[in-house]
Amino acid sequence: MALVTSEQYLALPDEFDQSGNRIRDELIGGEIVRMPPTSLPHDRVKMRIGFLLASFADVHRELRIEVLVEAGSKVSEFDTFVPDIAVVSIERFQGSARILQGPPELAIEIISPSETKKKITKKRESYLQNGSKTVWLVSVESRSVTVYTQEGTRQLTGDQPIEDQLLPGFSRPVSSFFDLR
Repeated sequence: MALVTSEQYLALPDEFDQSGNRIRDELIGGEIVRMPPTSLPHDRVKMRIGFLLASFADVHRELRIEVLVEAGSKVSEFDTFVPDIAVVSIERFQGSARILQGPPELAIEIISPSETKKKITKKRESYLQNGSKTVWLVSVESRSVTVYTQEGTRQLTGDQPIEDQLLPGFSRPVSSFFDLR
């Protein structure tokens, strides 16, 4: 089977189901992978983390970052992802590209039960190999965050603070990501 490039993938027309909803997919290693709808807990955690980070970015405008939820990102020639949350330098928004060119500086993926370990590993590795400084993998099931950087890996749970070099001054207990009302 021939691999699909990001350019070819982005040129494809959107597909819709019988109800008119856009079918979600990503390009992973040159293969188009359909993404089933996410669960309600997944979406709630995604929005909670997005809110916490966007609030931080709004207060700390001097950092010149923007927080995006489900924005497309052309990570490499054969990888085009839609991270759940992306933190991106404002300087990268020059021009009128349809999606982010290159990976976000910080990519956050909420792990869905339907995602395979192989798929998650490929995405994480592609983010880091192509320029992301940090990748957070968030597990709703175990209420944990695994932080990946070029320097290593840390798994955080409970009241352990999550901090990131890209977000100086941001420190929240991991449990706050799962504090849903």
